[in-house]
Amino acid sequence: MHRERLTPVVKRAYRDVHSGWSQRTPILVFPREIPVAGTGPVVAMTTAIEDGLKRDFRSKPVHITWAMKDVAFLPIYLDTLWLDTFPDATVTRIDDAGHYLQEDAHERIVPELVGFVSGLSA
Repeated sequence: MHRERLTPVVKRAYRDVHSGWSQRTPILVFPREIPVAGTGPVVAMTTAIEDGLKRDFRSKPVHITWAMKDVAFLPIYLDTLWLDTFPDATVTRIDDAGHYLQEDAHERIVPELVGFVSGLSA
């Protein structure tokens, strides 16, 4: 959403993790593999992950920060998936953040998470 924050240095930091196009292929393929209709090659894996999250983490304190303008992870997924898994989670919805949430709103996210973690030890 805030393209001015994706400076050449920031873009290079994301890109340089994978040194060439052949190493970036999984980045292209992965989103296409996410099951949206309950079918597909990774349904068993994502179901196992979801079951493990519910089993091992549902009783833990959870805070979710969600970018409300993310084109991939729509707000409906927060409500129907994440809050179904973690119904007691605290949530921060960031209205003007998109897919690169950490770039769009780091000045709001970091202090909030510090507060959340500090509250765990209180």
